[in-house]
This record gives sequence, structure tokens and C-alpha cells, in this order.
Amino acid sequence: MKQKNEDLFIGIIMAFFFGCVFSVLPVWQLIIIPGIIAGLLNKTMRRATLAGGIGTLMAWSLYTISGLIVKNVYLIFDQFGAIIIGPGFGWLLITIIFLMSFVFGLLGGALGNLLSTVVIANIRAPKD
Repeated sequence: MKQKNEDLFIGIIMAFFFGCVFSVLPVWQLIIIPGIIAGLLNKTMRRATLAGGIGTLMAWSLYTISGLIVKNVYLIFDQFGAIIIGPGFGWLLITIIFLMSFVFGLLGGALGNLLSTVVIANIRAPKD
């Protein structure tokens, strides 16, 4: 039980670290890679998806909040929200960013766990 909790925390930390690294790159589609890394580090699907989702959400939350404070991008979010829905809906776009990062982290964690399962199964498979 203690090893599983350590794997979960290590997966969250690694997903957070790689999420921070990939968040500064201009290609946002790399958001799934930290989840894959967290999924490779955990043995159960539940913990892999949880580690990927939480770690990626933490990294993108930090990136978004730093953008709101340092670069004052809330005005852009608010204007874009006013175009799509109506005035005063900038917070909805921020919520969508957080939700997408969590979902992509979950999917990456599941994919990483499945990849590790396939690789381990191929290594242990009997050779004919």
C-alpha cells in the first residue's frame, strides 16, 4: 500500500514537472505527454489516471494563474467570452482550460498505463 502511494505521488510530481516544461512550448497538444509519463510510473489504471490528471491540472493551473497575474490575460479571456457567450464570461474560458488539462491528463495517464502493460506483457511473453 505504501509503495502504491509513493508511485502516485511520484507520478503527480513528474506530471507536474513535465507539464510545466511543456506548457511554455507553443504547441498545446503536448499536454498529453505528462499524463503518459505519470501513467508509465503507476501500476494500476486508477492511480495512473489520477496522477496524470492531477499533475497536468496543477501545471496548467500554475501556468494560467501566472498568465493572469503577470501578463493580465484576463482581459483577453473576457473579450473572447463576450464574443462567444456574452459579457462577463471570461471565467468560463479559464474553467474550460482547467477542465481540458485535467481530461487530457486523465487520458494520458490511461494511455501511459496501457503502454506499460503492453510492453511488460511483451517482455514476459514466451518466445516460440
